[in-house]
Amino acid sequence: MATGKFDAVYREHVAPVWRYVRARVPSDADAEDVTSEVFVRAMRSWKRFDPARGSVGGWLTGIAHHVVADWWAGRVRELPTDDVGESGDVDDTADPESMALRHADSDVLRRHLSVLTPREREAVALRFGSQLSSEEIGAAMGISAPAARMLVYRGVGKLREVMSDEHQS
Repeated sequence: MATGKFDAVYREHVAPVWRYVRARVPSDADAEDVTSEVFVRAMRSWKRFDPARGSVGGWLTGIAHHVVADWWAGRVRELPTDDVGESGDVDDTADPESMALRHADSDVLRRHLSVLTPREREAVALRFGSQLSSEEIGAAMGISAPAARMLVYRGVGKLREVMSDEHQS
């Protein structure tokens, strides 16, 4: 493996991977530890990465998914949605879902993530936290791109509904 190539991969993908991980673990320190383990595993298996099977971002997200699961397996299970990272990191002004999530108060958003199913939370985090495409989300979750789009759509719809209800109250 060319070390320089992996260095470039790390620099390009560390922030989206950290945001994905941070949405699933309770603290920044935990997210840093888990993200480090993601890149250790990725570096060890870099020779096996096949770009014909998907993007580097999708591959890293798949590794991150497994590392987060391993991390939680060693702890008392609790819902990791109380400390989701800031949604303001998303810079995708072209689509209304991004705008809605970016402009929503992050504390309100954190409280309401529990209304989503685990798969919807996963899809929404992959889309807005890791900024993956529907195809990449589908690959990471083992579903089709249209199914990934539907999960994100449903999740964002639920969030809009509960957040709208709160603002009307």
